[in-house]
Amino acid sequence: MSNKLRLACAWMAVMIVLVACALSGGLSEQEKLQTAVAQTMEALVTEEDDEDEVIIPTITTAPADIPEGPPTKTPDPCNHAKFISETVEDGTDFAPNENFTKTWRLKNDGTCTWNTNYKLVFVDGDQLSGPANKNLTQSVAPGEQVDISVDLKAPGSGDTYKGFWKVADDEGQYFVHNIWVEIDVIEPAAPPPPPSKPDLIVTEFTLIPATPTSHVSMHTRVQVKNQGGTNAGAFKVQWYGLDTFTNPSCFWNVGGLAAGDTILIECDFTYNSWYPHNKTTIVNVDVNNSVDESNEGNNSATISPFGVDS
Repeated sequence: MSNKLRLACAWMAVMIVLVACALSGGLSEQEKLQTAVAQTMEALVTEEDDEDEVIIPTITTAPADIPEGPPTKTPDPCNHAKFISETVEDGTDFAPNENFTKTWRLKNDGTCTWNTNYKLVFVDGDQLSGPANKNLTQSVAPGEQVDISVDLKAPGSGDTYKGFWKVADDEGQYFVHNIWVEIDVIEPAAPPPPPSKPDLIVTEFTLIPATPTSHVSMHTRVQVKNQGGTNAGAFKVQWYGLDTFTNPSCFWNVGGLAAGDTILIECDFTYNSWYPHNKTTIVNVDVNNSVDESNEGNNSATISPFGVDS
């Protein structure tokens, strides 16, 4: 019989013995396997005294299951922060050059204490007149929260502005990235142009004293402004001590008033009687409407209730 055929037969014999051993009890799997191989090899050696050496394949068993140990825990980082809240939400409106304060509230979520050498650092974008960096004002132990604030100023022209900041430890290593400030600067609407015509109004109407006494001289002050866009020509002003008087108590002839200018006119007057404090005193500007104004309905001023003591 050839060596190859003998080897194949030997291998089959080993397998048969293995099955037989598996069905029997008393020995361990390893011991059964070793016994089967030894018996088979003994038989092969007896039969192969005159033949060439036959190479027997190595047979191994699977290693016994080894219980796994506990999973390796990743150590907590020294510097780590958790974002809690902030002021000045993105897109907040500000007037040009308006001052404001941005605050971030962070929690120390690491294992190291943040000391006062830790700092907020500006890194990119619009700095908004803020500092290049700002140190923490207090130490922050693990688990504690801190408010980190920076004073800023809105630019002078309308637009959207955004600046980025980071927090660095006492060795200059960043561990809080990409916190930012984003605002909208809103320029106020331009005031409407002044009327193209004169517009006379009373800007002051004062009696001194405010409650006159009969038969005692008192003083009246009237200030008139031309708030229109062009000059006003000559006009008259009349004051009635009571709006029921037939004749004015004082009157003035004004030769004209340039656009935007004011004029103060005054007089003294004495009431000849007392009047209960349920009356009205009135001053009228541009009597007879001699000036063509953009608004003819704002040429009077009154004080009410008004009266004269005895």
